[in-house]
Amino acid sequence: MHTRNTSFVTLVLLAVFGIAIFSLGPHAVAQAQQSDPIADNARIMLDQGRRTFRFDTFGDEAFWGDTLKLHQAVAGAKQGGVGPGVSPKTALAVGLKVDLDALPQSLVDSLKNGTVNLTDPATTVA
Repeated sequence: MHTRNTSFVTLVLLAVFGIAIFSLGPHAVAQAQQSDPIADNARIMLDQGRRTFRFDTFGDEAFWGDTLKLHQAVAGAKQGGVGPGVSPKTALAVGLKVDLDALPQSLVDSLKNGTVNLTDPATTVA
């Protein structure tokens, strides 16, 4: 008898639940399938922040490039700049971050193979 009551209660609950879902209509079901606008906005803001952090110079390029001519010091005299240049080893030692996605594929492949000269400023320029 207990099993019969449990089955009956289960059927009633399923029927009520089905009627409730049906009464919501397709709009409510579609709305429930949509993503959360707050989470979507948070993702958008994070993506924008990452792009800003990675690519926006905030006008500093005039100081570092035009005033200090840092790009010439990094390149070195052999690469058309001034001084000895900055090797990848030195640049990494002082905290320079490398964006692998911005490197030419041939350089990435050479890095993976261990065939890159990390003491040559020409590699930094590449």
